[in-house]
Amino acid sequence: MRSDNPARLSGRGWEALHAYRVRTVVTLRTVGTDDAEPDRAAVPPDVVVERVLLEDATDAEFRRRCIDTGWWATPLEWPEMLRSWPQRCAAVVSAVARAPQGGVVISCGVGRDRTGLATFLLLALAGVPAEAIADDWALSLEALAQDPLAQSQPVLEILEREHTTAVATIEAALALGVESRLLAGGASPADLRSVRARLTE
Repeated sequence: MRSDNPARLSGRGWEALHAYRVRTVVTLRTVGTDDAEPDRAAVPPDVVVERVLLEDATDAEFRRRCIDTGWWATPLEWPEMLRSWPQRCAAVVSAVARAPQGGVVISCGVGRDRTGLATFLLLALAGVPAEAIADDWALSLEALAQDPLAQSQPVLEILEREHTTAVATIEAALALGVESRLLAGGASPADLRSVRARLTE
């Protein structure tokens, strides 16, 4: 599952998550930005919270290629992440692959951007086609339609400005070879097998 920041959960929210059999929460973070972290006192003792630094906003090249262009927070960033930071992409996949038995929540700030990239990687490994991955990502646009923070990032307008679509951008990312990029980034063959098993069994 993917979500916005679990730091917003109350004690009752954590209880509900636990009752839903979630046992791992992966919080995706960006170097150079601040996200509130879950209160460990509220997290059930058998739920693992793992923090993964997925992006580095202090990296000059990343800023030039993704932030200054406005591509940040859109699928346009996903091919760039696979090319430039396969090790960061691999860290997300490995965190899911090595999670204990139970549900896994992948989270970020609003549940669309960093989680969108992570979900793309996982679904790509499971053989899900670009159209279905784009549809999954678009669910976040609907869910966040009333969120002022999300509205400040006009992702569909950015895609239109670049004369592309989410599907075309995802196809370009898939063409890079997701599996080979993740292996080059440090994910093990066992990690990839584990992810596929979790998503397809």
